[in-house]
Amino acid sequence: MSASTPTAAAEAPPFGRDRLFQAWAVVSGLSLAGDSAWFVAFAWTAATVADPATAGLVLGAGTIPRALTSLYGGTLADRHDARRVVMLANAGRIVVLSLGAVLATTLGISVGLLLGIAILFGVLDALHNPAASTLPRVLLRSDDLPNGAGLMQVAGRLARFGGAPLGGVLVAVGGLELVMAVDAVTFCVVAVFVGRWLRPRYPRELSSTGSFRRDLAAVATYLREAPPVRAFVVSLSGLNLFVSPALAVGVTIHVHRSGWGSATVGVADALVGVGAAVGALFAIRFRSTQPARTGLVMLLGQALAIGVIGVAGRPVLLGACAVIGITAGLASTQLSGAFQQLVDPAYLGRLGAVMSLGDDVLMPVALVGFGALVAGAGLALACLAACVGFIVMVSWALVRLSGAPSVAAQHDRATD
Repeated sequence: MSASTPTAAAEAPPFGRDRLFQAWAVVSGLSLAGDSAWFVAFAWTAATVADPATAGLVLGAGTIPRALTSLYGGTLADRHDARRVVMLANAGRIVVLSLGAVLATTLGISVGLLLGIAILFGVLDALHNPAASTLPRVLLRSDDLPNGAGLMQVAGRLARFGGAPLGGVLVAVGGLELVMAVDAVTFCVVAVFVGRWLRPRYPRELSSTGSFRRDLAAVATYLREAPPVRAFVVSLSGLNLFVSPALAVGVTIHVHRSGWGSATVGVADALVGVGAAVGALFAIRFRSTQPARTGLVMLLGQALAIGVIGVAGRPVLLGACAVIGITAGLASTQLSGAFQQLVDPAYLGRLGAVMSLGDDVLMPVALVGFGALVAGAGLALACLAACVGFIVMVSWALVRLSGAPSVAAQHDRATD
């Protein structure tokens, strides 16, 4: 059914001395900073060349092609060397950005050009992200995977904090063309690093069905035969559908109704981001033998914070946002590492793509549904419903993870 990748020549060093993975986190952070700068500049440009409705269409244009092609990207990640897929996807991004910069300079920026770039980027994201998500599994020892996830999250948070204001400065100085050039350079750095220095240390089983349909059927069979993994994937795909609407819609509505000003929304958002970075940084030094259960239990604090958003005064609301951020950083580090540990390596790309569909397909529905619930039942009840739903899903997952192996068992299986 599957063929193994070549066995790596070097064993991974202890995580604290793993310079290769640390360098990969820095390079990935650099690319994410470029992406953050690009998104800010892209959104600003769309708002200046189109009416609000068209600008919204342009900003969301990449979501549908990303959702439609993500499962195919997952099959590619499980069928071929993930490094090559990452390099090819980055090469595609470089071509799109370079061509876009040339067209914008010679013909001017138009809605059609922005739509084309957004669609192509959506497809390339769908090809890149599943492959990139499998790389920790071939670089780190099994019990170091949560630490690796924490380091990547810290790098990502810092990149976004720095990249967003950088995008605003660059678009003001040189327009979208300059931002495209800068982002293209970051993708070049990633491609060179992956191609020249990033070498797998551990083998990973690859799919050999040769068929997109059979690859997906194999995933369905695997989930059917592995209940703990199925419960874990379902919970990871669904939990964000409770917290994101409460933060994006609930906090904004509560602040507006209370007359606290838009600055309060900005402070609340910053507290979530800073809290998540702090939580992830702390989690790097924290090691659990059952990271899946540990991460899910940590999220119960997040659920309670969601419940008070609709009724809290300003200090409590800001405190709840900080709790949501810190627990997100702590828990997501454990859960991301546990995903790498629990899932059979042959299915990492496809299941990563399945989970990404939650944000691309279900999140818009969740946002609309939460808003409708606020309109019909009030903000307090909507936040309470999100809290209860969150707790029910976490409890359901914890019960069904009772058969999941420990880190030690996972490590033994990985080194057999």
